[in-house]
Amino acid sequence: MYFINGRFNSTFRDYDLYKKLGIISVSGRSNIHDIMGIAKGDIVALYSTRHGYLGAGRVRASAVPIETIEMHQGGLMIDREEYPFREIMRINPHFGSEEYVLRMEWLALVPELGDGLLDDGLFVGGKPVERIEDERTRDWLIDTFKLDVEA
Repeated sequence: MYFINGRFNSTFRDYDLYKKLGIISVSGRSNIHDIMGIAKGDIVALYSTRHGYLGAGRVRASAVPIETIEMHQGGLMIDREEYPFREIMRINPHFGSEEYVLRMEWLALVPELGDGLLDDGLFVGGKPVERIEDERTRDWLIDTFKLDVEA
């Protein structure tokens, strides 16, 4: 099980959009080795600074730069100019190549960003992407989000 701090904010990472699209992203500049170590089928616990744990999901595909991701809606490919990240890439030209995204199958998510959960003594990672080695945190996540998974 992995920990990813989504560090959601209104400028570059929007919780509602990421829920809808089934993705998680992190900056690859200093985290590329860690994000690329996550494989299809791995379980990721989603966290956000100041909000707590937001839920968990199963990785559907290995990480890729966000500028290369293809999005579909209703079975049809969305035109690249319509992608929600186009404006962000105009503001920050490095975002598309430095932000790495994982496609997710959400297993459980809190309804709103402000509904994040935290308990004393849980692992909250010093880096945006880390393997969760703490058994108490894994057990808490499985129980709290009612995950039917092997951690």
